[in-house]
Amino acid sequence: MDEETSPLRHYILNTSFHGFRFISESGRHWTERAFWTACCILSWTATGLLIKSAWEDFQNNAISFVVETSYLEWDTHFPSISVCESDNQKRIAEVTDRTYGDPHDYNLDEIVKELVFFRGLSFYTLQICGPEAQFLNENCFRKNFSEFSTEVRSNCSQIFRTCSWNKQPFDCCKYFGSIDSEMGVCYAVNSIQVRDQKTPKLSMISNKNTGPGSLYMEINGFANVYILGEQDVPSLTTLTTDVIQVTPRIYYHRFLAIKEIENQPEVRDVSVRQRKCRFSDETDLDVYPHYSYSACCVQCRKDAQIRTCDCAHHLMPNLLSQKQCNITGLYCLSKHYNELSVLKPYWANRTGLVCDCLPSCTEIELSVVKDDKIGISEDFAVVELSLERLPTERFKRNVVRGKLDLVVSMGGSTALFLGASILSFVEVIYYFFVRPISNSIITKKRIEENKKIRFQPNKNNQLRLPTIS
Repeated sequence: MDEETSPLRHYILNTSFHGFRFISESGRHWTERAFWTACCILSWTATGLLIKSAWEDFQNNAISFVVETSYLEWDTHFPSISVCESDNQKRIAEVTDRTYGDPHDYNLDEIVKELVFFRGLSFYTLQICGPEAQFLNENCFRKNFSEFSTEVRSNCSQIFRTCSWNKQPFDCCKYFGSIDSEMGVCYAVNSIQVRDQKTPKLSMISNKNTGPGSLYMEINGFANVYILGEQDVPSLTTLTTDVIQVTPRIYYHRFLAIKEIENQPEVRDVSVRQRKCRFSDETDLDVYPHYSYSACCVQCRKDAQIRTCDCAHHLMPNLLSQKQCNITGLYCLSKHYNELSVLKPYWANRTGLVCDCLPSCTEIELSVVKDDKIGISEDFAVVELSLERLPTERFKRNVVRGKLDLVVSMGGSTALFLGASILSFVEVIYYFFVRPISNSIITKKRIEENKKIRFQPNKNNQLRLPTIS
């Protein structure tokens, strides 16, 4: 090959991409060149379309759901149960008497109740102590808002009387760990979000050997019982179907049906954007140690409150003391209640908060089969939660288009239409960069050698002329 030939011509004549050399070879009729040009254009176009299709499938359809029915060997995990006190008039009266004296303005009792069991609105607090109050009560700011919550709320031993799993009693407060929520401190069993990560975990497994599991609890006072996945947390927007409002002298018995989601190990190798879910350890939240949809919504509300009012309410999990709302902050939160508390999808026109939160990859599907409510004579509530039956179905998330599948698909398309391999693309670097540089270096060396030969004297001390080849 002539050394004066351009790198482009070198490449076209020698590349392993099929068809190019027939276009560039000398002595070819123009009809041959036109034919091979058309073939190359069609082949490259088809390759591009197939690669684009493979890439779009990899990005948007990498995961598939299937229903498994091989239930005989399954171990079904009981949902997480969180108990959150919802009222305690006796403790409120004791704290207000101790704080404000007896007698006092009993509107202050309602203020303390709103602050301790805060749910986004504070009507009495703002009416009596707010910036627009007509007659400001001098006792409004005796204590920090969070202090009232600490003094009024019952601890674990005061809430629970007895607990049992499948009729086997266990120590309630050993396994029910405290968990911070938007409604204050709750107590949860079988949850990975508890405050103390060293809290022992009760084995709440149901299978063909144990039969459907059942959790029995006796609870003092008024409370809300949340039935959730192990990674979920009680929140202001928890579905009402997942909550039992407990009052004394009532026996509650709820029968549940569960469908779990199993994940193929390769699912973790797929990006979050492709699988459209997050595992519990894939978190960037500061309100809870593990990710879940509900935890993400709490984080979203916290950020929105700080963004709108420069503070968040005093019960918000993991909140710095300097970011806790004072009375002016509570006024701001109440004024923007719908924008900060009511969730809405991004495409909705109504007022609400848009939270870009993905579901958890391991969340469960819970459904209520039956609810029984019976009056009892005891001055406490009884809550029994039972699996109606062992599940016969569960969902499984499979990877149908992984990275290896993408490489195989792209490589197959390139080989089919272009007759190429990965080395064919390396040739581009070689012919346009490596070879011109190496030729330049070789040429310089030859010139230097010729100069040395030209001026080298022979035996008769005469200069020897270089040989012309």
